[in-house]
Amino acid sequence: MKLNKGKNRIAALAMGFSLALVATGCAPAGSGEAAPGSSSAGAASSDTIKIGVLSTSEGNLAFGMDEAKAAIGVAMEARGGTVEGGTIAGKKVELIYEGTDGTSASAQTKAKKLVENEGVDIVFGPASGDEGETVVQYALTEPDVTFVNGAASPVGMTLQNAENFFRFMGDSAMWMGGLGDHAFKEKGYKKVYSIAEDYSFPYDNAGGFFSEFCAAGGEVTGNSWVPVGTTDYATIISKIPADTDAVYVGLGGADAASFLSQAVTAGVEKPLIGGSITVDTTALSGDANISDAAVGTITGGPVPGADYDNPVWKTFSEAYAKQPKAFPSPSIFGILYYNAFESLLLGIEETKGELGEKHADLRASLSNLKWDTPTGPISMDKNRQAIVDNFLIEVVDDSSGELTQKNLSKSSNVTQGTTVYDRFDGCPN
Repeated sequence: MKLNKGKNRIAALAMGFSLALVATGCAPAGSGEAAPGSSSAGAASSDTIKIGVLSTSEGNLAFGMDEAKAAIGVAMEARGGTVEGGTIAGKKVELIYEGTDGTSASAQTKAKKLVENEGVDIVFGPASGDEGETVVQYALTEPDVTFVNGAASPVGMTLQNAENFFRFMGDSAMWMGGLGDHAFKEKGYKKVYSIAEDYSFPYDNAGGFFSEFCAAGGEVTGNSWVPVGTTDYATIISKIPADTDAVYVGLGGADAASFLSQAVTAGVEKPLIGGSITVDTTALSGDANISDAAVGTITGGPVPGADYDNPVWKTFSEAYAKQPKAFPSPSIFGILYYNAFESLLLGIEETKGELGEKHADLRASLSNLKWDTPTGPISMDKNRQAIVDNFLIEVVDDSSGELTQKNLSKSSNVTQGTTVYDRFDGCPN
């Protein structure tokens, strides 16, 4: 699918390619819904399941909430519901949304509000890396609530022994698998300069790439870790060494678009290697002139290129594009939120809406879940971390002059490692 400019704002249309859900309902054990300020888990069956949704609505990734709602809309409409909820087997699913600004403090405040004030049974989200680490730590203090990750991807999130936390996606280091070897062996890049945002997601994303690139024999000619929200990249661009073969760009959202536009203006002629959200549709579908910098960029991640031949992906993409405020094709946030929310609904279906005492039935169902997502099969490991497919892609001009992506390769059954990366200089240790 093309990454055309602008956003598609067509009204939502139902999709029906997954197991049919009749909308959902059941809270954990309980006789009635939880009162504000208390957890509902543990009491006998209720007629309502309350799901609290966390996603970014401010800051660099302000579009995150729109993407979460687009994903949820596709999944719910396929079952006769809406982004506000639905019913299943006579039970009600209620969705409560809380927007964050992408910071740990915001995510913690909003997660606590959903659990302690709204009495939700399930927390779904968040979107960004530092937020995810905070939510996992909070999950450890709320064992009666089930937490399902949205799009946050730091490695360590599923290594914290939070038995009530599930992630139906790869982590950001997994997404880079194969890209370091491809850059060194296929592209011939021997020296790479790194520019990346200064927080947990880019640490793991860049760490996954550079650990493989350096192991292949590559050299890092410098690292620039920049604050989220940086708008002027002139000084950083001026630091790129002349003998560097390529530049790794670990930026996302508005930051990625700003860098790519300024790289064109500054006449940066080095080829680029993108982090997993650098040349996502959220950057490529903007109005800035980024073509000269973006074309030829290689990256790895969970979103396939336009030539991906999978009927489930095609069906999902068409339904997604009809959601309000959706991009022309699914962003990384859209597909991750969809795969996670669909997994949650399938798990609830499996329990026939009865989550079980302390959510034991739901968690058993989620732990053993296997299904064919739009991006390939998902199954879970012992840490409740997904085993997934991963894609290497390259940005190209299509026949009409629009920016799009083509697949270079796909890896199947990619599993998580145990290395958690932090800020590093040169090659990661």
